[in-house]
Amino acid sequence: MGIKDSLSKKKDIEPRILIESNSPNCDIQAVIEEDNRCVYFYLFGQPKYQEKFMNICWVRNYEKAPKETDVQAMRDGKAPMLPYDYCAHPNGAERLDPSKLEIVWFEEGDGAALLYDKEILSVIPGWSNPQCPGYSKDCIKVSEFAWPLGSPSENVLFERVRKSKEFWDNWNEDSWEKVQTAYLQAIERSLGKYDKYYAIDGGHWPPKAMVTINKDNLTYIITLGVSLIPQPKVEMYYEEPEQYRRFELGFAMKTELFNKNKNGILAYVSGQTSLPWDCQTWLGHGHTIPCDQIWPDSREFPFILLLSDNEVNNVPTVNFPLNKEDVINLLWMVPITSEERMFAEDKGSEALIEKYSRNREDLWVFKGNSKFNI
Repeated sequence: MGIKDSLSKKKDIEPRILIESNSPNCDIQAVIEEDNRCVYFYLFGQPKYQEKFMNICWVRNYEKAPKETDVQAMRDGKAPMLPYDYCAHPNGAERLDPSKLEIVWFEEGDGAALLYDKEILSVIPGWSNPQCPGYSKDCIKVSEFAWPLGSPSENVLFERVRKSKEFWDNWNEDSWEKVQTAYLQAIERSLGKYDKYYAIDGGHWPPKAMVTINKDNLTYIITLGVSLIPQPKVEMYYEEPEQYRRFELGFAMKTELFNKNKNGILAYVSGQTSLPWDCQTWLGHGHTIPCDQIWPDSREFPFILLLSDNEVNNVPTVNFPLNKEDVINLLWMVPITSEERMFAEDKGSEALIEKYSRNREDLWVFKGNSKFNI
């Protein structure tokens, strides 16, 4: 073999991208890559305040599979073929036609599926990790590079992908108008007519807004649209994630205090509506988050405690309509001191909430002073 032939062969095995896509919600990119030997599915991402990650899943071999893991290929910087005993097509499967490929993102935006000619070929869930790679149709045994996808009756991911595709395919300009109307009606039924409406999505997906309501010398801030998409990771903590994965934010404070730092407070509340997807985490009852925009001095109240209207009796409830049978939690934002947060970390958030709620009914209202007397 001459130098020209050698260079040509080397060029042929260099990987090429068949299809790629960016998550609609998170800072994650999906890439499908092939060389002459095999195909892999990758999810790359970097959540805020966290390290970069790469989740991988073998999709199929084009050539006859090796008997053992091809360690030499990995040493050479190549994607390894799946070993013979793990493959549905151990002698190699047909090459993929890029025109038949489609990437479908989970509604959360932290996981995705690869479809080929409208059938699921591979899935990388948001909870995938090096010990638990994605699922592949052409894999028949659990391996370090892929797990078997199985059948729709065996794997709930089939239905998950179907619902996700249906959601993205059916969303249109009229969808937000219907949600907006229903949510505003729910807010006004519970808290009264809103004074001002603010679009907080910057013209980008997902559509989000918040309203302010002034009543009894208090100003209420309520978001709408945040619950259009479920939060990542909730299914890792609850057997019934539909009870916890969607939320809107609420903030109530003395109008006098609100007017002293109106823009800062509105900007802060707006900014937290993207936190779960930016950081690929989730927010719920009893969680605390950093805060730097509360009057009179942000150093006095550097954290926010979240209280769900479905978990605490003495907070206002907004009966938002169910979203695909999912409950929407209104999380009230309560500024707390560093000492109060330390107490919550030591004793638990419920102990902090109980300490205050025994004697007062307005735990959810910020009046410029500490509530918990820690």
